[in-house]
Amino acid sequence: MGISIFRRKFVIRRFQPQKIIRGHAISEYTDIFTALNVQPLTPNELKALPEGERSVKHLKAFGDFQLTAADQMTGTPGDWLWYYGRWYKCISAAPWGHTLLAHCESKFVAVAESDPSLNLEPPKGNNAGIVPGNAPVVPNNVPTVPANDGKEASS
Repeated sequence: MGISIFRRKFVIRRFQPQKIIRGHAISEYTDIFTALNVQPLTPNELKALPEGERSVKHLKAFGDFQLTAADQMTGTPGDWLWYYGRWYKCISAAPWGHTLLAHCESKFVAVAESDPSLNLEPPKGNNAGIVPGNAPVVPNNVPTVPANDGKEASS
């Protein structure tokens, strides 16, 4: 378990495998809350990106909850992070379990505005993108993952 003093609660949108509706790939999803330490990429990390990728917003996140990137074999989109009024999609997620501070490190890139509008809906009830403080605040209209009986996500 990593250090949690630097983490805040964020909304993660977890998708089901895609279906094609009227020519657009649409996925059912569930919005869940988890504690993450979210940061922009450093200047050195941005320099390592290909030239065309540097103008798109990138984030990195650290937390105990294992996030997922897109899976082409199953047609499942990666997890999305709601951060200051915008969705970011997970492009990589790696568990770091070999240290005392085991955690998951994930990288995100801003979702294109051309994505189907059904997927781009903000989470209901909390449009700020982060839930202040350490106590989870679950808005009334945000569904939670049924497998954990409405509790926050854990690893």
